[in-house]
Amino acid sequence: MHVVLVVPGGVDPGLRERTIPTVVDLTRGLARTHRVTVVALGQDRHAARYPFVGAVVRTVPAEDRGPHRLARMIARGVRAAGAEGRPDVVHGLWASVSGLVAVLAARRHRVPSLVHVAGGELVALPDVGYGGALGRGGRLIGATTLRGADRVTVATDWMADHVRGHGHRVDDVVPLGVDLARFTPGDVPTQPGHLVHVGSLNGVKDQMTLLRAFALVRAARPDATLEIAGVDTMGGAHARLAADLGVGDAVTFRGFVVPDELPAFLRGADLHVLSSRHDAGPVAVLEAAACGVPTVGTRVGHVADLAGADPPGAVAVAVRDPDALAAAVLAAMADRERRGALAAAARRAAATHDVASTVARFAAHYAELRASH
Repeated sequence: MHVVLVVPGGVDPGLRERTIPTVVDLTRGLARTHRVTVVALGQDRHAARYPFVGAVVRTVPAEDRGPHRLARMIARGVRAAGAEGRPDVVHGLWASVSGLVAVLAARRHRVPSLVHVAGGELVALPDVGYGGALGRGGRLIGATTLRGADRVTVATDWMADHVRGHGHRVDDVVPLGVDLARFTPGDVPTQPGHLVHVGSLNGVKDQMTLLRAFALVRAARPDATLEIAGVDTMGGAHARLAADLGVGDAVTFRGFVVPDELPAFLRGADLHVLSSRHDAGPVAVLEAAACGVPTVGTRVGHVADLAGADPPGAVAVAVRDPDALAAAVLAAMADRERRGALAAAARRAAATHDVASTVARFAAHYAELRASH
């Protein structure tokens, strides 16, 4: 079967800074049994074609001049979807421009489409400039994409409720799984009081709340440390806040950590802490779980799902509440038995949401869509 994946970049041939690990893992997994073409929108300044983890990538550059720039990029994306031959199914990751291109390309070739809602496509957080619903154009693209897709999937039950709450259907929950061959507990001893966080430093990940919570944790546990892996998109504002809070010496900002080094970064931590205001399916939660590290975080995505499971595999608190986040972290740090139970439940969940499972679930959807279309 010829599968065309339409993505908003994340497939840089160097497999380092400009990659989205879940996109890479999904592409590699599908390419083992299918012919895969990846259409990458806006990743490069020039159109290109190159081999990539068993697939072929076609890049569609974004134009920065002239009227109707977005319409022209969408049209080129639709053409690129058929450049390697007629697809059997077109799969868009994110219900944004990439999802719209997938739906339009599928219609052009009279084949089925699947769209995975993977982020803030339906969200509007104007104070941090985040969300596809901030503007009329983004709202129109999201609605058109979700109405036009033959099948709609999401990564978590929490995200399914979010999408349905905006009046759209969800056909299945398909977590974007982790590579269990790489993310394993290892034999690293736990560092008491050591907290880790994975995520680009930005407004929606809300590491400002994380740092304020950590200052409260540090006041109660002077041995506590925090290590953050993620690209700084805010010009050092987080480091300045850590210094102002008096915890600068206990917080390490690692910057971008290549995917192959993330397991070592996670192993040995007491807890992984998440502070996002919105997160459809934060893969770092599953990556930490696979390494034997449970998450305490805000009630979004996998944190909400795992916290509501029986037995629970995470602890969830309200967003933008540093007091609640700090209290939950301190309680988990103080109770080794509970922390172990959370880690065991989270690891079982991660084992059922690995890359192989994700690939198999999407492949089953492709087969069903192709047979019924």
